[in-house]
Amino acid sequence: MKLSRKQVSIFPTQHGFLFLAILIAMLLGAINYNNNAGFILVFLLGGMALISIFHSFKNLVGIEIGYRSPLPVFAGQTATFPIHIKAPATGGRSITLSLMPQDTLFVSIQREKTLQMGILARERGILHPRSLTLKSVYPFGLFTFCTLLPVTATCLVYPQPIPGPHGTAKSRLLPDGEEETSRQGADDFQGLKQYQPGHSINRISWKALSRGRGLFIKDFTAEDSPCVMLDFDVIPGRDMEFKLSRLCDMILTAEGRQMEYGLRLPGFVKNPARGKSHQHHCLKALALFNLQDRLKGDPQ
Repeated sequence: MKLSRKQVSIFPTQHGFLFLAILIAMLLGAINYNNNAGFILVFLLGGMALISIFHSFKNLVGIEIGYRSPLPVFAGQTATFPIHIKAPATGGRSITLSLMPQDTLFVSIQREKTLQMGILARERGILHPRSLTLKSVYPFGLFTFCTLLPVTATCLVYPQPIPGPHGTAKSRLLPDGEEETSRQGADDFQGLKQYQPGHSINRISWKALSRGRGLFIKDFTAEDSPCVMLDFDVIPGRDMEFKLSRLCDMILTAEGRQMEYGLRLPGFVKNPARGKSHQHHCLKALALFNLQDRLKGDPQ
């Protein structure tokens, strides 16, 4: 997104109003006393103010703004939005950026720079900043040049984990209710099997790949490998947000213990697995669960 002259608005600052008031008073005094030196000083200062407007426009116009996707965070943490700013000329640009509704930064850009601007994620869901404001009072601070830009980047906000007892930690029930007799684990080597997207790269058989046999993974079994199914309806209580926060903590705990776990929400089922990708999909389901209904009930 490149700034054009039409996107920039101008209005005097407090110092600008004071400067204009003094300039008018000096002009009236020069007219009253017919003082040529007063006229020269008024026109000199007024000309400098007019020239500063040109330089102020040049300070903002032509700047390119690019947004990058932020990493997901948990509710209560600060979401960091990377914003890439590129100036068209080699000269420095002094501007102030405000990512609504919170973060404000003053930056000087020589050529290009990537800024990390943070917003507190107060609740789960999708965090979408309202706007990005660019301001400049360069060079004399007499006029404020401002532009309001839409923000295209969004941040996924997981529920805030709430620790508690994990009563289902030893459950080995699968989604269909059948008990498992053998699970993939890291105890007994069973052989090689064809690699499928989603398998851990740590289990890839590099020897088989170097021999030109193709991409295979090492298959292990463990009879007592734990597997859990985390169920929304099993968690006691009626507070939906509390249940989601408890499930969030259970997912993090299960992943930290290298357990296979699944997730069951009303209208959503994720089969047991493990790994960072599986954890992200489960946490994303919690973040977006019943989100539309909650937004409709929000008076704001």
